[in-house]
Amino acid sequence: MWDPGRDSLLGGEGMAAFGLENVTVTNQTVQLGSTAFLHCQVHHGGHQQVSWIRRRDYHLLTSGLHTYSTDQRFGVVRPEDADDWALQIKFVQQRDEGAYECQVSTVTGRYGYLVNLAVVVPEAVISGSPERHVQAGSTISLLCVIHGGLELPQIIFWYHNNHMVNYDQSRGGTTVTMDNQDPTTSRLTINGTTSRDSGNYTCSAVNTQPDSVTVFVSQGDKTEAIRRLGSGSSCLGNVSGVTFLHMMWTQLLLIESTSRAIKLGIS
Repeated sequence: MWDPGRDSLLGGEGMAAFGLENVTVTNQTVQLGSTAFLHCQVHHGGHQQVSWIRRRDYHLLTSGLHTYSTDQRFGVVRPEDADDWALQIKFVQQRDEGAYECQVSTVTGRYGYLVNLAVVVPEAVISGSPERHVQAGSTISLLCVIHGGLELPQIIFWYHNNHMVNYDQSRGGTTVTMDNQDPTTSRLTINGTTSRDSGNYTCSAVNTQPDSVTVFVSQGDKTEAIRRLGSGSSCLGNVSGVTFLHMMWTQLLLIESTSRAIKLGIS
């Protein structure tokens, strides 16, 4: 138990007479978005004034059973005639990290019990490269792993350009599976890709740092043929734009016809 006035620990007979069970600074870790309870055991607390103070700015949060913070997430919880004066923090945020002091005022002075609160933020990680290149008609398979959480997520969400795809049945050929082991994983699979499947894919869970990848769906041989034709445009400086485009598409149609004939077994 810390005595701010003496800048020392209270101990020995004085501690026994004061009736406080905890004598050291404690550390407590909670997950982002959860509810934290910072405990302070005070014997015969009805005869003393028990307050909770945030040490970062020495803001008085509670005194007795009254709350003095405008932030409604803070409050004190004390069952009737119990020794525990617990500071409750709902929907914990990262900014709530830091030291909190349970301060008890008596006729002999003020004494404090410190709790250092740490906030853990789980992180979603999509395995592999942040950019994926696939050909139209192929399959997209993305695996997301949730790291660093104290609690396993109930569900992992997938978004395509900010549109949730978990329950979207309009496209078809899309599946989302989840493995509730530790760490929790989820796999997004999209069959028969088209150019509409290009874009940003995000994996996230409640109170979790999300992760994203970008998928590019190309048209395979057609795209490569256009690229190759375009690279030779410098040799056709005297050809008009319309004539050049006509030449490009003529060659492209020839490539496509030849490819189709080969597939049909026509020599």
